[in-house]
Amino acid sequence: MFPASLIASAVLLAGCGGGGNNGKGSATGTPEQSDPAAQSEAFSCPADYKKLQITGSSIPNANLSMVSDDGVATLTIKTPASVTTSDLTVCLGKPNPVPAGVKADYVYEVKAQGNLRSMVSSTLTLNFTTNVVPTQSPPVIELAEVSGGTVTYKPLIQGAAYSARPNYSLAANAQDPGLYVVRLTK
Repeated sequence: MFPASLIASAVLLAGCGGGGNNGKGSATGTPEQSDPAAQSEAFSCPADYKKLQITGSSIPNANLSMVSDDGVATLTIKTPASVTTSDLTVCLGKPNPVPAGVKADYVYEVKAQGNLRSMVSSTLTLNFTTNVVPTQSPPVIELAEVSGGTVTYKPLIQGAAYSARPNYSLAANAQDPGLYVVRLTK
């Protein structure tokens, strides 16, 4: 019983950005590699992004969440019932600067090394307060793709939404790495 609760605590701490190692760790409680040569070859997140590592031996059917530094974005990943998935590293944060051409009120980036789609689900929730009157009610989360200086906004499968001005809570399927945006006025 004790080892299972210890592992669950490690998963919770890693998902919340806690557990030591400056908010970075793995879902099994092991710290990041400390060898600088290995780190330079490995996938990395920007310093101000939250990072979550999920190994193939992680706890099945777990909901792991990480929250952006500003508290607006929450990425929740549900692990599969089978623990035979490949390793996955996921990052969440606000790009600084926002890529040229992206015009949005809220912009968050999900980066991943490994197959994010191997998880049962990955949901991005944005909770914010604004006095801007959205042209679409409720506003939606979109995926912004930047290619050759052109920005394409793609619709996503939307989740639960709460829209009572000035408070908004929006959720969308976020199983692909990329820029997730909310455009209040289009």
